[in-house]
Amino acid sequence: MTFAKMSSVIGASAGVAAFLTAPGVAGSGPCDANGGFDVTTVFVGEDGYGGGGTDIEYYGTSGGVRGFAVGTTSCNRGNVVAPWYGGTDNVPVIQQSAYRVHQGRFEQIGMSWLKHSFCAVSEPGCDTWTGGGCNSTGCNTLGIGCADTYWAGLNADANAPRSEINAYTGEYDYPFTISPSGPSSVRGKLQLIDTDTQVSGADYYMEAQYVEPGEIDQCDGRRHLNNASHCKALVNGTTSISRDQSWGSTAHMIPAIFSWADYGATVMQHDTREEDGGPARVNTGWMVTDNGDGTWHYEYVVHNQNSHRSIESLSIAVSDSTDLTNVGFHDVHYHSGEENVIYGTDWTFAHAGGNATWTAVDEGSHTNAIRWATSYTFRFDANAAPVDGTVSMGYWRDGPIASLDITGPVPGSDAGCTGDVNDDGVVDVEDVLVVIAGFGTDYMVEDLLIVLANYGSDC
Repeated sequence: MTFAKMSSVIGASAGVAAFLTAPGVAGSGPCDANGGFDVTTVFVGEDGYGGGGTDIEYYGTSGGVRGFAVGTTSCNRGNVVAPWYGGTDNVPVIQQSAYRVHQGRFEQIGMSWLKHSFCAVSEPGCDTWTGGGCNSTGCNTLGIGCADTYWAGLNADANAPRSEINAYTGEYDYPFTISPSGPSSVRGKLQLIDTDTQVSGADYYMEAQYVEPGEIDQCDGRRHLNNASHCKALVNGTTSISRDQSWGSTAHMIPAIFSWADYGATVMQHDTREEDGGPARVNTGWMVTDNGDGTWHYEYVVHNQNSHRSIESLSIAVSDSTDLTNVGFHDVHYHSGEENVIYGTDWTFAHAGGNATWTAVDEGSHTNAIRWATSYTFRFDANAAPVDGTVSMGYWRDGPIASLDITGPVPGSDAGCTGDVNDDGVVDVEDVLVVIAGFGTDYMVEDLLIVLANYGSDC
């Protein structure tokens, strides 16, 4: 069953600009009804936002891993002050992630623990979202139309585990049950390894996302659907990463996966039903490339923006007779002790029953599902050109629907299905009749022998 309450497509070359006008994307001004606070994300170092500061800082290395942190600024676009009560369960947490695009392939290459924030300064600069100035408040709240900056030095002290946050409701228990472990140079920070960042010709993107308890978008009651933003980054060496100022301002309220469209991919957003029936967001993207040798390369990405239910399987409609090679899977691993809570076990793959399916290994609460603010990448080569077919994502936690089913590119069902002359997915009497009807013109005796030799085959 498909349920995509808000589904929009960002096609090749559309990029983040098209996202701004896509259905379901929050607008640039407040709404009169359903008052609430609305926390969105911008990055540090842009004119007119917050207190400025350093964008990305390096903190050291340990065991071949390097620790970084990204500065962020939040904006309250709502018409109610946002709670920011430090040392409680009523204050935002902030995630940081890194992505790479290389030869058309989009992969998440790093993540941080979460900054458990503690104070909002209520700086000017975000009033463009509300049409008024910053209504400054005390440290325990973020005022209407106000900004609050967490420089990289603050976000480097990330001490909240992702596994204990419900990114759909914003709820979590405090104090947390685990704390980050390991050397201070990388503990809880945005961890990257040199083999991921030193790739010639690659482009890199940084993303940040706020999760605020109790947030309700005042425009339509949706939660946490515009809290992720990203910018392009320059990797200047193993110890230096900076914002790519030539790329322009941050893509506000847009996750990094949408920049994949600039490389020829198609990217979609899906607002699907969560535990209580309300919408949470999962984004998908794909790219199909003709290898020029009778095969095509298929690349799929699933990004979970804020679904607490998470994704545990990806199934692509593929005929059993289609040959699949170069099957691949890429995830992003948890660290600083959280790898003992969410295991990094690679998903299994099977090609049977008319589907190519990757499935997370069932390890109970430790299962490596696609949880919030993570993107997993899937790929294969097939000896069949793409046609529209079913792409299905199975949910990990229970809810109102078992899967998110959408239409996307899949290998054509006729590839390798010898004898299926009418392309209906089976070799049967209908194919025999087609050959007989065209015998002597379109078909010869050799064609009839091929149909008979494969009679009964299910494509």
